Amino acid sequence: MSEIFYLSRKNYEKLREDLDNLKKTKAKLSEEIGEAARQGDLKENAEYHAAKEKQAETLAKINELEIKLRNIRITDDINVDKTEARIGATVIIEDLADGERTEYTLVGSMESNPDKGLLSVKAPIAVALLGKKEGEIFELVLPRVKRKYKLVKLEYK
Repeated sequence: MSEIFYLSRKNYEKLREDLDNLKKTKAKLSEEIGEAARQGDLKENAEYHAAKEKQAETLAKINELEIKLRNIRITDDINVDKTEARIGATVIIEDLADGERTEYTLVGSMESNPDKGLLSVKAPIAVALLGKKEGEIFELVLPRVKRKYKLVKLEYK
């Protein structure tokens, strides 16, 4: 069974646009290959071989995107309990050891970018946070780390 990917509508539309652009690139490459083939001896035709290689890469990317797009669930459409931390929630958590606060938006793995505050729901801290309500304390337990956090703020934008 294929992996399910969670993605915002905005990023889903961007993937669709990327797929359309790749398909246009594929069509141009087919023309280039046809033109190169008309030039004669294909064994020593560098343009032909470069275009064929680029076409293979493009076809692989198209296939990968089509598989992902078939298996995407748009987070904007998911009906979740908005009183709990779930995918799509923006949270502020506080490290109870040092009082440091961090804001994250819980996203699917394709959108994850912790430097920008986008945390995959598969990340250990997100797994510990899922299902928690505002004000609740939770614990992150890793092989070398055991920390307590408080879910300070929870909202869905």
